[in-house]
Amino acid sequence: MKTVFRPFWSYDLLKTETWLTGMASQGWLLEGWNIKLRQFIFRQGKPGNITYQIGYAPSAQTSLSTYLAAEGWTRNMHQGKWTIYANERQPGQINAYPSRQEAIKRNRKISYFFMAIIVYLLLIALIPLITIGFSLSQDTPLRVVKSPMWLVTYTAAAFAIALLVLAFYSVNKIRAANKTLRGDNQDSHALDVQPNPAGPKIIRIKLAWMYAPDRLEQWLENKERLGYNLCKVGPGGTLFYFCKGSPRRMNYHADYQVISDEGYLELNREAGWKNVYSSLSSLQKWTIWSREYSEGAERPEIYSDQFHRLKHARKIAISYTSLFLPMLLLYSVNLGAFIDGMLNDGITAFRAWNTSLMFICMLLFGSFAGRTWLYYRRLKNSKP
Repeated sequence: MKTVFRPFWSYDLLKTETWLTGMASQGWLLEGWNIKLRQFIFRQGKPGNITYQIGYAPSAQTSLSTYLAAEGWTRNMHQGKWTIYANERQPGQINAYPSRQEAIKRNRKISYFFMAIIVYLLLIALIPLITIGFSLSQDTPLRVVKSPMWLVTYTAAAFAIALLVLAFYSVNKIRAANKTLRGDNQDSHALDVQPNPAGPKIIRIKLAWMYAPDRLEQWLENKERLGYNLCKVGPGGTLFYFCKGSPRRMNYHADYQVISDEGYLELNREAGWKNVYSSLSSLQKWTIWSREYSEGAERPEIYSDQFHRLKHARKIAISYTSLFLPMLLLYSVNLGAFIDGMLNDGITAFRAWNTSLMFICMLLFGSFAGRTWLYYRRLKNSKP
């Protein structure tokens, strides 16, 4: 018997499957599998040609489809939501494989989780770094205060650094593996606008529009009525390029998806919508859609009823509140500590800077979360 520990086997299923096939060719046949301990157990046997594929399903599968069984697939073993399939045919003789879709969705959720950790840890680290930089620029002496809690501080810092490294590794590894599993074709994600339009154009900046998407939609539609046609959106989603043309009646919709499925773009395109901007895979999966309609025609809508429009707005508000609330709590605790220090030990330039910085951060992130709920309220009070 032989036990192999592979902690990140699920991040790259193709690599794990190739490794299992290679082990079988050396006579090490898969005998056991421990998901919690991340272990694969092998027994020595006769070398063979076995193709493995690992499947994932939200609900436990109890049987293999007739079609896959006819292609030579068998369920080698099963644990929880994971299943390892085996096929002893030559790869060129296999015409069908178990679905990858649910495994891709699972890995994408894990990637988003680690992205949130990255953002959170970097924002936490930003405040002390700015404070130290300010102190150095002002030639303010730094005083190290001895404390019995330094062991806890160093331990927490080491844990945060290790978690940050793990998060970056996980995100990069999963994104690359999912791209391979999907067999991404970049053309399928192309935007429906001219990438480098010719002729004169004007550029306008819209920052933080995702916290009030209805304002952005109204602004873009007003530009179109004045004859300024949207021809490009910058990669970050904040630069909008307009070309002088003829007035148009356009409906714009800024859509937010926590996890966008693979058929999302094509589904809306088939309904007549054009994709003018899509953010990169991140916690903010924003897509701006446009659709022209003639005067007197019914205004097109992606969400056709008030219930789904409110549901979409509530999802935006809850997502950003969940993102910013931990930061607000942390900043409020630090702000209270700085104010208490000034009351007890007096006001210094260093303490005043820290207090002001914390207060500004609280106002900034609080306004972001508050604007999403104001958007939800405006939509709720609007007439269907």
